[in-house]
Amino acid sequence: MWDFAGRDTAIDLGSATVRMHVEKDGVVCREPSLLARSRQTGRILALGTPAREMAGRNPDVTLVRPIREGAPTETDEAEWLMRRLVRHHHRKHYMARPRVVATVPSGMTPVHYRALQFAAYQAGARRLTLVPAPIAAAIGMGMTSAGRPEVAVVANIGADLTDVGVIAFGGLVTSHTAAVGGSAMDRAIVQLVRREQGVALSAAAAEQAKLEVGAVPPLGRRTAAQTVVTGRDVSSGLPRQVVLTTADVQRAIEAPLARIIEAIRAGLTGCGPEVSGDLLSVGVTLTGGCARLPGLDRLIRERVGLAARVGDETGDAAVLGAAEVLRSAGSEEPSARDSSPRPQVLTTVPDYMPEYQPEY
Repeated sequence: MWDFAGRDTAIDLGSATVRMHVEKDGVVCREPSLLARSRQTGRILALGTPAREMAGRNPDVTLVRPIREGAPTETDEAEWLMRRLVRHHHRKHYMARPRVVATVPSGMTPVHYRALQFAAYQAGARRLTLVPAPIAAAIGMGMTSAGRPEVAVVANIGADLTDVGVIAFGGLVTSHTAAVGGSAMDRAIVQLVRREQGVALSAAAAEQAKLEVGAVPPLGRRTAAQTVVTGRDVSSGLPRQVVLTTADVQRAIEAPLARIIEAIRAGLTGCGPEVSGDLLSVGVTLTGGCARLPGLDRLIRERVGLAARVGDETGDAAVLGAAEVLRSAGSEEPSARDSSPRPQVLTTVPDYMPEYQPEY
């Protein structure tokens, strides 16, 4: 049973959403990176959306986020997450050992590399390739490929991390990661509402307000909007509704936005003169959940001096690029039958990322 090779699988382990691409089936999974665990028994009860729905309604349930800043922080839970997804989406071949490629932050530490390798091994991976997220997103959007000299700049603004990479000839010229993203904006909204209105909001309510009325100042022709969110009154402990306007959200997210802009500037400063001359023409391509914040492209143009565009409307660019890496490496795959039950890290990788494959 363990000799069955399985279908190639690409995984984008985001801090907020995990996506999976299976050969011949396409993108089969877009689930929140959440697990529901019983406080009494420690058993994991649910994954993804069902886990989020259980939180706050069942006193025995606690939410676990096994992926933070794009890396496994709870190794056992990350292993359970990957194994469950692989087995579920491989259906009758759930015991197969597929080749797996996973996206990782460009500034990932060796400790997190080993944690991810261990989780993938326990989940049943036969071979593992790790691809920096900016490269995967650029490949998924068709912006780069092996041997092409075109320069591309990708800023992946996720839930916990902003990952900026400058890519030429299919490889990273320079990169920078900063621990700031959509979650920082949500926390800033929670703090502002508690400080100014005395109401404690949940992170989900703050995210809802950000998505509904959030925008980068000034609005220009965009009209101001407002939304109603429900929280708990700090003094009385009773439920209370508050009205949040676009101006309120703008004041709250100003500091996280400044850190995101600084991360993009830092990601561009390491370029040599030869590459820097091309940056004005190519601009910055934004991916990730926060890339669609209205006005963010204009703010980048004003403070960084480069044009910006949202290059990925669905958020699938990274996982599609990871799947393309597997297809490119297909000709170099050795025999699927391997007497050893342990997976191997694929050291022979596509030409466009030779120096970014970790050694173990």
